[in-house]
Amino acid sequence: MATDYPYNGRLSRWEEVADGLVIVGVQATDEPFPFAPGQYATLGLMGDVKLVQRPMSISSSADDLSEYEFFIRLVPQGGFTPLLWQIGVGDPINIKGPKGKFLLQEDGRRCLFVATGTGLAPFMSMIDTLRARGEQRDIWLLHGVSYEHDLAWREELTELAATAAAGGFPLHYAATISRPDEAGGWTGLTGRVERVLDAHLDEHGLTRDNTTIYLCGNPEMVSAVEEIADRRGFDPEHVRKELYWPKGRTH
Repeated sequence: MATDYPYNGRLSRWEEVADGLVIVGVQATDEPFPFAPGQYATLGLMGDVKLVQRPMSISSSADDLSEYEFFIRLVPQGGFTPLLWQIGVGDPINIKGPKGKFLLQEDGRRCLFVATGTGLAPFMSMIDTLRARGEQRDIWLLHGVSYEHDLAWREELTELAATAAAGGFPLHYAATISRPDEAGGWTGLTGRVERVLDAHLDEHGLTRDNTTIYLCGNPEMVSAVEEIADRRGFDPEHVRKELYWPKGRTH
């Protein structure tokens, strides 16, 4: 990997969630840029001949610019993530931003956050930013992964949701895993997000009249949930989406 590029950031943190799945921090060595929760930054590293860049949703609070946090999975045949896995804390990296229109809507409605895998990142930013500002929104978060060990922030989210009934931050958190045979003592939801969504909507009274759905994850999930929302009569403006892994582009 070439290094002769005028990088403007440094890798400041590396936390392994599972094999090939990490939470990383990046500090800007130039003036930090402000962002809105839900937006993404573009990270870049020099490959053999050019700077390889990929958009990554920011998972940290928009009110703390001391470090930008990201939730990233290694794609072995990708262009960027194999380069990222070659560097360590303290090494230079490029960062620029922000971009994106995947933002919380000021519509007074309940929020249903539906994420798969690393699609949880922008929702963490939204939740942490709201909490930092002392603001509250009624949020139902449904996170789907393949394996239990992929559930980043599970303990934090479970503890936060446990305070809701006592007047704490109004978060309702549920996780579902699609490969339960390998989950041991798992007692939570099982199946892909789109398989459990209808029951989740019914159980919590989340309807076209009171809820805005926010989707972030793989395109297949997003399309499937859009179809469910359409069948249930949701107006398209109340289904917001952020696609991960665009066709023809790997990380």
